[in-house]
Amino acid sequence: MEVDPKFAREIMALGGKDLKKCMQCANCSVVCPLSPEDDPFPRKEMIWAQWGLKERLLKDPNAWLCYNCADCSAYCPRDAKPGQVLNAIRARVISEYAWPKFIGKILNQPWGFPIFVIIVPAIILGALIAWANPSIFTGTLPSGVVETRKLLPIENVEIAGFVLGGFALLIGLIGMWRYWLAITDGGGMEYTVKPLENAEVEIKGKSGFMGLYFFEAFFFVLRDILYHNWFKVCDANKPRFPAHLLIFYGFIGLALAAAGDVIGLGEVVGVKLPVKLVYPPPWPWEILYMREVDPAYAVMALFKLIGMLGGIAVMVGSGVAIWNRLFNKRSKELGSYYDWFFLLVVLLVGITGYCVAIARLFESTATYWLYLIHLYFVFMLLVYAPYSKFAHMLYRTVAMIYAWTRDRYPKNIPKYFWEAI
Repeated sequence: MEVDPKFAREIMALGGKDLKKCMQCANCSVVCPLSPEDDPFPRKEMIWAQWGLKERLLKDPNAWLCYNCADCSAYCPRDAKPGQVLNAIRARVISEYAWPKFIGKILNQPWGFPIFVIIVPAIILGALIAWANPSIFTGTLPSGVVETRKLLPIENVEIAGFVLGGFALLIGLIGMWRYWLAITDGGGMEYTVKPLENAEVEIKGKSGFMGLYFFEAFFFVLRDILYHNWFKVCDANKPRFPAHLLIFYGFIGLALAAAGDVIGLGEVVGVKLPVKLVYPPPWPWEILYMREVDPAYAVMALFKLIGMLGGIAVMVGSGVAIWNRLFNKRSKELGSYYDWFFLLVVLLVGITGYCVAIARLFESTATYWLYLIHLYFVFMLLVYAPYSKFAHMLYRTVAMIYAWTRDRYPKNIPKYFWEAI
């Protein structure tokens, strides 16, 4: 196993700055409610990081079984903050397996902020505006009823969203697949040898990516993701459970609302749909004033309502997460640039989205400028998802599936439905 002396400094730069304080007392592994009894963490990860065992850590799924609940940091006698070290390791894993690799490495460093947060979005959004409505550059705003599609045709925005979103999804799946191949040594069979009586041995193999056992594991892992079971066992950092739950389901609500917009958009671009819907979607309360409710209006108003509730959930959840990082003294984890970049972008996406809705409700021309600012933050959230903390949903899912197939699920998490009864 090769030793990389620079790797420990990388982890410290990514947020694990207290790594060197660790004295290997193993309190962290003992108190962690998610650490499995067989091959526990995070003590060995702290050792590997101190020694610069880069190859082991980049292929270690245990880093993703940690939910940064901060129980380890709360009981660490040297205040080494193992949770933050594992968080830094996860950031390094994403930058290692995401493609192209240099984007992840630059984006996760504070000095990369002006490049990928100012220059790149300005160029791409500027190109979108020049394509859709170049008159904006002269300060000319649409007249009449305030509608965002007068500023940027919704077809152009949706097409750009599909292209950029498809690119982000492809990059995320590439990183996910590369990580799976790394932790499974090529995705093949894993064999266990058990000694029996009379000098006989029993050899068992478990399939890699393509196999029924993988899909069985995916089913139970999906259950734990939807229920947020792993968050529930945390003690020192309990506010993370409602915060993450609100952000998670808030984004699901926003995705459903976006799907409704696309369905309504079908009528705009001339696509024949089984159900004729309307665009832009009406305000939900407008249905209350209709003598006869048009089913198309009702459906689109429902999508609008889901989106509004999803936006509130995202803002409240990210707000709770930020408050928790600033004022939860027991967790002892303020977070790094890597954490704050994601949290602030999520919060600003929600705030600017609601600002657009409120300005449009009052027929203010400020709607148009707020809309451009909102698109700016949506761009950062969407395009940088495979390189930012948003990619946790992919890498952690892979690690959880791997743990399930290797019988390494945490001792406090039921592996099957009936075990929870």
